[in-house]
Amino acid sequence: MELLEREHLLAELQDCPPGHLALVTGEAGIGKSALIRTFGAATDRPVLWGGCDALRTPRPLGPLRDLARRAGGELAAVMAAESPRHEMFSAFLDYLTSNAAVAVVEDAHWADEATVDLLVFIGRRIATTQSLLIVSYRDDEIGPDHPLLLLFGALATDRTVVRLQLLPLSLDAVATLAEPAGVPAAELRARTGGNPFFVTEALADPEQPVPATVRDAVLARASRLEADARNALNAVAIVPGYAVLQLVHAEPDAIDACVAAGMLVRDGGHLRFRHELARLAVRDSIPPARRAALHQRALADLSGWHADPAALAYHAEEAGDAAAVLEHAPEAARRARALGAHRQAVEHYAQALRFSAGQPAADRAELLERYADACAAIDRDADAVAAAADALELWRAVGDREREAALLAARSGYLWTSGRNAEAHASARAAMERAAGLPPGPSLAAAYNWTARLRMLGRDIPGAIEAGNRAIELAERFGDRVLLARALNSVGTAHWFDDPELAEPILTRSVEVAKGAGDDVAVASALVNLGSGAGEVRRYATAERWLRQAIDWCSDRDLDGSRRYATAWLARCLFERGDWARVDSILEQSEPAGGAPSRIVTLTVLGRLRARRGDPGAAEALEDAWVLAGQTGDLQRLGPVAAARAERAWLAGEPTDALVRDTYEQAVRLDHGWLIGELGQWLGETAVSDRAAEPYRMQPAAAAQRWDEIGCPYEAAMALTGSPERLREALQRLERLGARPAADRVARQLRNLGIRAPRRSTMVHPNGLTAREADVLELLREDLRNGEIAARLHISEKTVDHHVSAILAKLGVRTRRDAARYGETAGGT
Repeated sequence: MELLEREHLLAELQDCPPGHLALVTGEAGIGKSALIRTFGAATDRPVLWGGCDALRTPRPLGPLRDLARRAGGELAAVMAAESPRHEMFSAFLDYLTSNAAVAVVEDAHWADEATVDLLVFIGRRIATTQSLLIVSYRDDEIGPDHPLLLLFGALATDRTVVRLQLLPLSLDAVATLAEPAGVPAAELRARTGGNPFFVTEALADPEQPVPATVRDAVLARASRLEADARNALNAVAIVPGYAVLQLVHAEPDAIDACVAAGMLVRDGGHLRFRHELARLAVRDSIPPARRAALHQRALADLSGWHADPAALAYHAEEAGDAAAVLEHAPEAARRARALGAHRQAVEHYAQALRFSAGQPAADRAELLERYADACAAIDRDADAVAAAADALELWRAVGDREREAALLAARSGYLWTSGRNAEAHASARAAMERAAGLPPGPSLAAAYNWTARLRMLGRDIPGAIEAGNRAIELAERFGDRVLLARALNSVGTAHWFDDPELAEPILTRSVEVAKGAGDDVAVASALVNLGSGAGEVRRYATAERWLRQAIDWCSDRDLDGSRRYATAWLARCLFERGDWARVDSILEQSEPAGGAPSRIVTLTVLGRLRARRGDPGAAEALEDAWVLAGQTGDLQRLGPVAAARAERAWLAGEPTDALVRDTYEQAVRLDHGWLIGELGQWLGETAVSDRAAEPYRMQPAAAAQRWDEIGCPYEAAMALTGSPERLREALQRLERLGARPAADRVARQLRNLGIRAPRRSTMVHPNGLTAREADVLELLREDLRNGEIAARLHISEKTVDHHVSAILAKLGVRTRRDAARYGETAGGT
């Protein structure tokens, strides 16, 4: 078919420079592949093709394997060696960087999780390469939970992304195609909706009425093939993507007939349908018994080719071959997990479980246990808990106490992430009880490890250190490097609140052990805890150094959950250090998605920043954080939110005692000095606990000096409010920070003492503008738009919006023009 009404899209592709990503989208049959192939045929750059398969569970990194096979060299070698995922991604990036190529990934709506991660990884770095990446997908198959949305979100504002939307053909274009066949164009377009594939199939047999569906059109053409050719067509139809020519089991004449009829396309040693819709139509027309037999033959043929286990598992399930499913699906799941395709791993384990009814109890328990672990990796915690419960029953039935104890330990983690903390601790205790009656082994090490982790998360520091050290001893004895890294993580993190000098060396050892074990997730966790733990005990230089390393590590490996948490903690550290402008920028770039821990930290910082500035929305952010924190029950989540809610209430002149009492008592029970001090100050009691952290126990002037040394200017200013002779200094400090509500309270305190407060204009700016607001006002006088102001000041447009709103409110004017004139009248800045 002639490529009609696509000239402008073809020109956009041809004009697309290296270092860009082109997203080509439209409904099935709209001509995405035709557009890309026309472009590929005309370019002088090498073109690599890769496609996502319509398998029930797609091959992990299937498109990258296709691309590597065509690229050869180092990329092919890395893929063939089944290297770690990060090395595969890096090898592909190296290829795109050193070769001025075009890489095509078709049908990304069928992409596996690892392929989506690959596209995010390359998409974020495509600007540094010499190549063009083209990704096609059906936009009508992208629902609200589709994994591909991760790619769209990651690249939403990236200027290296070009989006090409293919629309149905107009009546004029359909008429151009229909006229030679003498078919009425209006009727043809009405029946086909202008879909090029539907139009083509209808015009392939103009003697027949235009079919109501593409299935009728395709099968009408297939029915005219001789029996041998139809058998060849059926053999290709059961294979998503490409079928190996040698495995089709058909005579050359039969294959040539399919090609001549326009049903199949020969591509080197492979055969494929011209369109996936046509393949599905033919596949679904094959009688069930015949289709199962074709899958069984494909399974036998591919087994001799050492094919991808995902493809083997697919054919085995379609053939109803339980033994083959149980052989290949778990291996496909193992490979998927190794590549980070955790959703596909879950699906493959579920596939095996569907055929496991007759398996020995121990084999089925093993499958259930792996399935539970895979579910936990994608936050399907309820499924993980349920599968673990089924596996526990089977381990008990066969009398394997070692496996039972180890699974009880792992199950405690699934329960904790589900928010069922009491049950999590009960499961960890049960693991200890089962393992205690056995010779020391991996199950006892696992029990101690999970006990240590739960105690550390709940800030039971002595308990975490005791259990963690025992886990370290057992992990070293049995040579379990992964378990050792995680136990070191728990102990090192706990030491931030016991003996901080020990925390950093133990956690850095955890990082090195995890790297040696190839456990990228454990490395990320240790790096994050190096930063967040240091931040929680106010060692900000250490915290920021490790948090930035964590963000870099996680960004390079697309470990988005840990990256979000590290970013949220970096925002908290900057906030506490008084660098509120940078916090603004981080919070604006923060993603709303993510786990509860990162959302709690982000919402707490946001709410506290709004409260200290007097901006709207503080209470709402903190209430959302409190709901999430309450679901965990852990002090490290509850404490900061409770303190923030109390501070907001105090600034608003509301009572604070009830907001912190219960959490304060929890902090006292767990001897968390920093939270004892931070929460205790809102109880309205004069006595300060001698268990509070040092600055909270000191006299005002000494406390202010100590807070300055730590790096907390707001706390230092607030400490000075306890000394009447230092109130003016406290007021000046608060004004410089932009902490208007606290400054107003101090000003009232001065007036109540009969002391005249200095004019705000002498402390910061006429009309109370902060330094940044003064900069924005100066640019408003130049009649610049918000986007232009953002570019001039190197801040986001959203931040400019915030500053403009604040300026209008502080100046008491309604428009930007009024603000600019007011500034001039007031004599400038």
